[in-house]
Amino acid sequence: MLVRSVIAALYAVCIVNTAQAGEVRIGSVLGLTGPNATTGVEGTAVVNGYFDMINEKGGVNGNTLKRVIKDDQYDPKKTAGLVEEAITKDNVVAMMNAVGTANTIGIIKSGVLTKHKVPLVGVFSGAEVIRGPGSEMIFHTRATYTDEIMKISRLVSTVGLKRVAVLYQDDGFGAGINQSIAKAAEQFKFEVINKTPYKPGETDFAQHARQIIDAKPQAIFLMGVPEAVIRFMRVYDAPVGAAQIFTLSFVPVKALVEAAGDKRVRGMGISQVVPNPDSTSLALAKDFQAFLKSSYGKGISSNATNFETYMNTRLLVEAIRMAGPNPTPEKITMALTSMENFRLGGHPISFTETNRNGSQYLDIGVIGATGRLYY
Repeated sequence: MLVRSVIAALYAVCIVNTAQAGEVRIGSVLGLTGPNATTGVEGTAVVNGYFDMINEKGGVNGNTLKRVIKDDQYDPKKTAGLVEEAITKDNVVAMMNAVGTANTIGIIKSGVLTKHKVPLVGVFSGAEVIRGPGSEMIFHTRATYTDEIMKISRLVSTVGLKRVAVLYQDDGFGAGINQSIAKAAEQFKFEVINKTPYKPGETDFAQHARQIIDAKPQAIFLMGVPEAVIRFMRVYDAPVGAAQIFTLSFVPVKALVEAAGDKRVRGMGISQVVPNPDSTSLALAKDFQAFLKSSYGKGISSNATNFETYMNTRLLVEAIRMAGPNPTPEKITMALTSMENFRLGGHPISFTETNRNGSQYLDIGVIGATGRLYY
């Protein structure tokens, strides 16, 4: 009788503990609308699907994951205030998958992450300016734009292209890009014969395309946000092979092909900061493909941008797991800084107390005849 009473009491305690299992809130402030919505909308589906999968399997240390999402419309003036709101009103323990250089600069200048000691994992920007003083709470999982530009420029030099035109966004993002290109031009001995700026949110790129075509470059560096690059390629009508075109890693191939057409974008080079999501040898990529085939990943494209989102999400969930059953911003930060020479599904990530640049992976993909990216 005593044994039955003890078992009943223990069972009751388990029920109470289960009922009291916590809710771990993770914040994202990004442009679900506005000129960079392509990255934000698909990425949101990746994270929501992954969280649903983890929660249905019991959560993390018994806690349910909940995402708090706020739309800054890719407006840098709104980003920091929404991050503050997510931390102070929604009680998030970490932020993830930020989008935009100017937006992230706004976060850093506000000091909101440092003030509340809340980590941010993954920024869809490789700008050097967001990796300096004041950015200690940001954990980067991609190489820098300078690294990407150097990778592209090395290839341009190798194949003997000497005349380069540049499309860039007229803001802090574009300023950093131009500095990196100037450095690359000096190192790899090519000439920037044209620099064509566009305003954030601009939609008509016919004049921009004409200016660049008229300059007769051998290579074109499209250093804009995805929406700008897509709109540019939609109106770019130079003869096939007139110039070799390159763009940065965050431009989604599927949207580019659908908007501009397979023939127009065929042969474009896109720098890559994550491994091939269709890899059959990397465990992380195989896990990603299994996720896409499941009900949780239904309708999500297999591309490098979504793979990067998936990688960042898994990394943060792993840090939350390492932080224990009562994760706090401080515990999650400690977990992240302990990930020296860490392997996330076989992909190397390395953070320390003094290093917040977790990955140096670089490659260049080429859009093939089927609209698929090969690398």
